[in-house]
Formats: sequence, C-alpha cells, structure tokens
Amino acid sequence: MLNRQTIAKRVALLVEHQVEESEFHIPYNALKQAGAEVVILGSRMNDVYQGKQGSLSVHADATTTEVLAKDFDAVIIPGGMAPDAMRANRNTVRFVREAIALGKWVAAICHGPQVLIEGGLVHGKRMTGFKAIRKDLHNAGAVVLDAPLVVDGNLITSRRPGDLPIFATAILKRLELSIPDLTLPDETDQNADWWKLGEAWGGSSQGEIVQGLHMAIAGECYGLQAFEHYAENATDVEMSCVFLAICDTRQHHIALLEKRLSRLGVQLQTSVSDTYDHLKTWLQFSRGDANLLRRALGDLQTGVIDMYKLRNKLTDPATVEIFDQMEINLAKEEPLVANLYHTRLVAETIEPPQPTRQPAVIG
Repeated sequence: MLNRQTIAKRVALLVEHQVEESEFHIPYNALKQAGAEVVILGSRMNDVYQGKQGSLSVHADATTTEVLAKDFDAVIIPGGMAPDAMRANRNTVRFVREAIALGKWVAAICHGPQVLIEGGLVHGKRMTGFKAIRKDLHNAGAVVLDAPLVVDGNLITSRRPGDLPIFATAILKRLELSIPDLTLPDETDQNADWWKLGEAWGGSSQGEIVQGLHMAIAGECYGLQAFEHYAENATDVEMSCVFLAICDTRQHHIALLEKRLSRLGVQLQTSVSDTYDHLKTWLQFSRGDANLLRRALGDLQTGVIDMYKLRNKLTDPATVEIFDQMEINLAKEEPLVANLYHTRLVAETIEPPQPTRQPAVIG
C-alpha cells in the first residue's frame, strides 16, 4: 500500500490575463522545488495568458471547466487584474467554492480574494487582501486585517507582492512540504531573511532590492532639501511649521532606509545625497507662499504615487513594510498642505466679485 506522503501534492494555480507575475512565479517555483505537481488552470483552451508587466506568457494545462476540486490538495489565486476576469467565470468560481467545501487549502493574494467574494465565501472569515479591495471584503462580511498573512480554517490570504515569501511558506507548511537543504522560517518571524526565499523563488534579487532602497533614499533626500527650502522661505508661520514637520518625517524615513541597507550588508552610495544637486537652482526660484504651496503639494502627490509603485514592485517583506509606512505618511501630509492651499492660496487667487453696474435711469 502506498504511503500518502510519497504521493506528490497536487496544486491548482489559477491564471488569467493581466495576472501579477510575481504572484504567479513565486508560489509556482516554491511548490515545484518542494516536489509538488502544479497544474495551471485557465478559463479557455488554447489561450496564452500574458502577465501584467509583460514578462509572463504561459499556456494553461487545463481549464476550470474540466477539472474537479477533489483531485487537488490546494488552490492558489494570484492577483493583478486577473481575479476580475476569474470572478466573471462561473466555472472558476464553482471550482473554488467546491475546493473550500471539501476542506482543500485555498490561498489568495492581493486582488485574489475577489474570487472568494464572488463565491460568497468570505462572510465571517478573518482575511486580508490588497488595500483597494479591503472595503469590498468588509462589505461582504469578512473580518479584514492588515497583516502579511492571515489563516482562517482552510483559507490563506496575503496582501501584496511584498508578502509573497511568507505567503508561499505558509502554503508549503500547510501541505507538509519541504525543500531539500532549506529551513523554512516561522511565518511570524519578522527578522527572518525572507528576501532570500523570495529571490530563490523568482522574486526580487538583492540587487533589485538595494536599487529600490537607493531610489527611495534619493527621493527622501530631495524631499528633505525641498521642504527645508519651503520652510525657510515661507512667510506664513503655520506653513513653515508644517513644512518643518515634513522635514522631520523625511529624516526619519532616510534613517529607516539606511538601516535596511545596512541589514542587507550594503553601504549607502555616497552620491545619493547629491542626486538632486541640479535642482538647487530650481529651488531658488520657488519663492512666494502661493508658489511654495503649489510646489509642496505637487511634491507630496508625486511621492505618494512613486512610493505606491515602488512598494508593489519588490518581494522583500521588510523593505516593503518601510515603503508602506512611507506611503501612509505621505498620504497624511498631503491633506495638511492641501488645507493650507485651500485656506490661503485659493482665497488669495479668487478675484472678488465685481460690483454690478446699475442701469442708467432715463427720466
């Protein structure tokens, strides 16, 4: 009689166009290295599925129409824009619903929980997901947490590409899988070198992580320089105080980023602080409270978008956590400057109404 442990675990990995590549590659590679059989399931035969960034082009092994959930040990739902198509396919939703009912492990990351919402599978469940869908999860009755990994019953969820090493580790452990010569960290260990697992499974390399950190430091150095200039040149005391507080936050961000670089064994590039020297001349002409407010608001808005993109690009949990906090801080600062803009700049630039000329009275 065959021992169950000698039989390869069989895992369904769902795919659709515009899937987030890292959320496809990392679970796939981790499972393959652990000896699992990974079956890629799409919605149509003979289709070639393209990834969100254009670096993935893959045929499905089968479709969710023709397979049965009972033949798999787990189902993985990656994110990107793919889940929006998955949730519109009733066969895919049926397949996931059957897997849950049979007690199979179902793991969804990023936008992946949209498929679970469609299947009516989230009510009363502790879950997480990408920031943009957390309100949808809440409205569907889920208990939504902001955490890199949430496990409730046979449901595994994570938030974003930065959680992938932890997400994949959780799947391997639930399936009782291991990789030769590799010790998987405890899922709650914040000090583990998760980036090494991410790199080993096809995620961000150390060089890419370091590059991202240097980009973030360069941006914060510019922000510090710019807001020091704004504070120095503002004639409005409250404006100056807001700008100085933003400078303090930039210095805090730089310290966190430099500490992360040091943890990776990399020294800060000496040229980083000089990256924006060419903007010193530009800053000299940013004078006048109205102009300063416009510049400051534009800097913060650009920073929020840049940090959002950088955060979603890397698969190192520790680095991405720093980027996440930076984005939150930037988003908090933006309305402070916007309020100054509305109470001062807008009021100053709106012309007062012209007196209405009375028609001449002809007697």
